[in-house]
Amino acid sequence: MGKIIVAAVASLWVIPISIVVNKIVPDPYMDEIFHIPQAQQYCRGDFKTWDPMITTPPGLYFFSLAYIASLFPGMWIANAVQSLPELCSPAYLRSTNAFLAIICSVLVYELLINLRPSLGEGKATISALLIALYPVHWFFIFLYYTDVASITAVLAMLLASLKKKYWLSAMFGACRLLRRSFRQNKYSVA
Repeated sequence: MGKIIVAAVASLWVIPISIVVNKIVPDPYMDEIFHIPQAQQYCRGDFKTWDPMITTPPGLYFFSLAYIASLFPGMWIANAVQSLPELCSPAYLRSTNAFLAIICSVLVYELLINLRPSLGEGKATISALLIALYPVHWFFIFLYYTDVASITAVLAMLLASLKKKYWLSAMFGACRLLRRSFRQNKYSVA
């Protein structure tokens, strides 16, 4: 029950603030000027074009493509949209991180329950929500950056490991440990 409450409460602040941010900043902001056009290339099915200014491999772009496609399958059937690129606006791409932020909150809750069972559901719920509001994480939730996806992969890896699901943990760990699927580092190359 606690993880449902965490997801619901996190959604209550993530969704409205995402809407406000998208109204105030409808165009790509800061590093989004590189990430959003690159993701939009992927939405058009162009996987060969690469912006040389981007130092991160395409993990987030592939995830966003799958995420957006999973949100709107009925729209293609009903011909409400002609193609996936129509759905790859900055707002929809940013919603990838909003979705992942909610997942992160649930993962933090699950980690707290696993690492500190004496904490109890109520305190774990409150703690997970407070951790979700940490400034470093908070800033990137509403923009299309690689940080939230990276944190999600680390948390999922740790939780899978704690639950002794080592293959799943290895999958998340390999994704994150290479640091090249979601997050840049000083050794990344385009």
